[in-house]
Amino acid sequence: MNKAVYDEVCVLWAEHMGLPFPDDLRGVDIYDKPVVYLDSCIAGPITSYVGSQRGVLNDRQLRIVKECARDLRALLPRLRRREGRTYVARLVRIGELIIRDARV
Repeated sequence: MNKAVYDEVCVLWAEHMGLPFPDDLRGVDIYDKPVVYLDSCIAGPITSYVGSQRGVLNDRQLRIVKECARDLRALLPRLRRREGRTYVARLVRIGELIIRDARV
């Protein structure tokens, strides 16, 4: 685990958890998956990563992070409102950090 990456994920996740799900993302899908579904799917592994205090995920959790981050990244160009775009960009950033940390 890279301590700087872990710390950044913890800060971003704490910010994220303090926000409501943006209204402009309700009913939005990417690849036939609702954004609210992707948000909830990625939340489990991120919570485990942060909660482990070691930044550790199993292979299944890491795969979920990769898939959700990929789908959310593809959605970003379609988002026009700042609130939803910032919300999704934060999730993508967290996912990218966790993926990079897993490769170390």
